[in-house]
Amino acid sequence: MGGHQPNQKLINARLRMQSPTGSGHPMSRQELAEAANAWQWHAYEREDRLDETDIGKLERGETHWPGRARREALRAVLGVATDADLGFYRHRRPPGPRAAGSSGGGRVVMKDMIDQDRADVHLAEFAALLHQPGSDATELTAIDLACNRLDRDFAKMPPDDVLAGTRTLMKRLSPHLRHPQSLRHHERLIRLAARLAGLRAWACFDIDDHSEAERWYEQAISAAHDARAWNLGAWLLGAQSLIPWHQRNLMRAVELIERGIYFASLGSDATTRAWLYALHARGCAAMGNRDGFRTAHALAQEAAGYSTARDRHHGMDFADGTLDLRYYSGTSWLLLHQPERAHPDLTGSLDALPESHTKARAVLTLFLADAAVQADDIPQAADLTRQALSSTIQQPIAPILQQARRIRRLVHHRDPAAANGLNDVVNKFSLALTAVASKAGS
Repeated sequence: MGGHQPNQKLINARLRMQSPTGSGHPMSRQELAEAANAWQWHAYEREDRLDETDIGKLERGETHWPGRARREALRAVLGVATDADLGFYRHRRPPGPRAAGSSGGGRVVMKDMIDQDRADVHLAEFAALLHQPGSDATELTAIDLACNRLDRDFAKMPPDDVLAGTRTLMKRLSPHLRHPQSLRHHERLIRLAARLAGLRAWACFDIDDHSEAERWYEQAISAAHDARAWNLGAWLLGAQSLIPWHQRNLMRAVELIERGIYFASLGSDATTRAWLYALHARGCAAMGNRDGFRTAHALAQEAAGYSTARDRHHGMDFADGTLDLRYYSGTSWLLLHQPERAHPDLTGSLDALPESHTKARAVLTLFLADAAVQADDIPQAADLTRQALSSTIQQPIAPILQQARRIRRLVHHRDPAAANGLNDVVNKFSLALTAVASKAGS
């Protein structure tokens, strides 16, 4: 077709790979493109938009020398060592006419050849050091994609399932960390290990194991720093700040957030910056710093305008394709004792959340209960608290229990009888969380 020869090597390499969906079918062109895009992002934080059309052109032989990063990603995903294994080549110009040279010209040519041979030997030795044998790129890509799915599904899963998933992936990753690696593979491994450690830390936080969560966050942040993975480190610091936040250690929470903002300034996407500024705004509100709140909230809104769901990490919610800041602005208004301003933000954020995000919806519902208490609507506050706890009894996490207990105390100050009506549901939730934590530790 059009004189192009199909690239059978690339076609065969793709067909040898199984679809990541688990269907048993070969990997499709679109799945190959998405895996290559994911590999580039996690290896270099480089955004690519390779799609099935591009893969089709390569397989039909219409193009035969993609860019360096794409070639590297396709080699990694398809588990081959060289570009030639995928049928990639580039046109080379035919050699031009050589000058005949004058007397002594032969000696000059011979010397150039010897010097070039020596340079090639040194270059080959250097390349061998950089690209020594190590991890199977196909296995790393599989772990990477599994980590993506775990991050994506975190909001739908009980914490014990998250912990089981991170442990499984870490066991698969550990042997690679013990072997000699090329520099690129080593950095990729460290980034992936840090990301898994961060997810594990968040799950430990969810079962109220703060000391274990702190340990995992510290390890993850140190690894991200060493790998110069600033965007990942910024997210990890924002996530770690939730521990002192829930301990009411506001100064330490804000210090971690500000350190995350510094990491983000070294190289980060707009989504992570917006999320950190929103956390900072809430921290300022909690300390009564209204000017700091307004400044940080304005920075969050500006960055959110450039955010994209492609950069999503656990803890970030989106609406209409951009980061949804209403949860943070709503809770900030509550901290500033302005429930009338908090209510529309919290309601809008709740409406935008998928029904499958049960835990996040429960957290928002409890903050709406907080707004109801501040507005002296005690029956509404009690009803919302019961809804939040009953909806997540199968996925109990400590932040929900902590907030529910807080609402119960606030209700008790105004109507002890209404607070007594919450005792049973709060106690049942506490027992469910204890059972999950025990299972997670076994």
